[in-house]
Amino acid sequence: MTQLLSSEGIDVSQKNFQQIIIRGDGKDQFNQKINQEISTFPPSKNLEVTTNHKFILAKNSFDQWSLIYLVEQDYKEILKFISKINSNDEILASDYSYGQVYFEISGENKNEFLNQLTHFDLRLKKFPAFTMAQTLIAKIDCTIYNLKDKYIVTCNKSYEDYFKERLKDSIKV
Repeated sequence: MTQLLSSEGIDVSQKNFQQIIIRGDGKDQFNQKINQEISTFPPSKNLEVTTNHKFILAKNSFDQWSLIYLVEQDYKEILKFISKINSNDEILASDYSYGQVYFEISGENKNEFLNQLTHFDLRLKKFPAFTMAQTLIAKIDCTIYNLKDKYIVTCNKSYEDYFKERLKDSIKV
């Protein structure tokens, strides 16, 4: 973790998470296989998020889920998980860890801070807790996870420096 900035009611840090994209039909066999491997059933509704102290599991679309490890995993364990998932011809898992960059945004003014960077409606009635969205933040395609007391924002690693500069530009001095 790297603390990027902290100001009145806002904390932003960069995280070293690992991410696996899982594709499948979301039916019973798929759900059982995922539950067998991580002891959690995948969310069934699009854009829904389940989380615990180890990971975030979100349904990105009708056939795609993101598994983000909040606690660093040994890379061999990630490869083992992917191999087990891919042993089923109906499911495909891919490691996205090194192609993404992750930011945690928290604090009582997190919405006001992000509103400077996006036109996305962050109000609870439009973006409920434990949901996710794919949107533009600082003109970059990002995914944002609403974990109630904080947001996790992820985007392509190629935008890392630009994104960090936009975050810093948005802090009110």
